[in-house]
Amino acid sequence: ALLGPSGCGKTTLLRIIAGLETPDAGNIVFHGEDVSQHDVRDRNVGFVFQHYALFRHMTVFDNVAFGLKMQGLARAERNRRAMEMLGLVGLADFAGRWPGQLSGGMQQRVEIARVLVNRPRLLLMDEPFGALDEITRHRLDADLLSLWRAQGLTVVFVTHSLSEAAYLSSRVV
Repeated sequence: ALLGPSGCGKTTLLRIIAGLETPDAGNIVFHGEDVSQHDVRDRNVGFVFQHYALFRHMTVFDNVAFGLKMQGLARAERNRRAMEMLGLVGLADFAGRWPGQLSGGMQQRVEIARVLVNRPRLLLMDEPFGALDEITRHRLDADLLSLWRAQGLTVVFVTHSLSEAAYLSSRVV
């Protein structure tokens, strides 16, 4: 987890890791490989933002399957993976709904499923629960921790909450 006050550079660091910004110095290394000069598309990084960016004109299912469709994955495999991921985030029964028909916590889980379905090797999360109430945040914290462990995923998580950082992270910076 990256923990600190507003304006200290947490989001900038995530953007550099993702390849959305260029560092002034240093290197970005994934699993021993320097990816500093790699294009953002070649880094295979998933990024979940604080304010989810779901496509309002697409169903929950279509939002999750969108990246797979852009990759040219066959329809059957795309459908299988999207439904599997919706099941993992507990939203398989909502596949045919529109984002506007879901609560904020459910929309954020759709956003997370949309990112994870592409099987990133690293997941970056920039205060993904900042707009949610405390009860929903705690429920999503527990759900995400289980999901990350099941997927064996490395996650860099930005938060202002020391308790959330301590609960979700093996390291706090």
